[in-house]
Amino acid sequence: MRYVLIDRFLELEGGKRAKAVKCVTRGEGFLGAADTYPPTLVLESILQIGGTVARIVATPGSRTMLGKVERATFPSAARPGDRILVEVKAILSRQEGTMFHGVATVDGRTVGEAEFMIVFLPMALTPKESPAAREQRRLLWQSLGIPWDGQ
Repeated sequence: MRYVLIDRFLELEGGKRAKAVKCVTRGEGFLGAADTYPPTLVLESILQIGGTVARIVATPGSRTMLGKVERATFPSAARPGDRILVEVKAILSRQEGTMFHGVATVDGRTVGEAEFMIVFLPMALTPKESPAAREQRRLLWQSLGIPWDGQ
């Protein structure tokens, strides 16, 4: 994960669900011509939260990766100053991965919704991670209070 698009976790229940916040600011440099937060980054926030939920219960020696996005919709846009509330829930768990449903809202208005799968892969099948990315991931887990196993 190169950019962490989550500002704060409000609730986190490993393997089951999470609720987190993303605050949209002008200084992020991601805003489009219409002064809106790109839907792809709303989706990325949803996916990062799902990955965190899945990682907590992943088998030691495995890595979590995005398997697929089944469906994604973006009925309205987020703008600078908006506080995006993202809720992600596991809807189907199997040995090879977990299917999630995530919804991103701003003041009760849906700005993104997706169903996606996070898969568990043995370390031998995953690409090599750079030391900087590994350190960023370690700091993220530490900030969330999740024990770091070095994987």
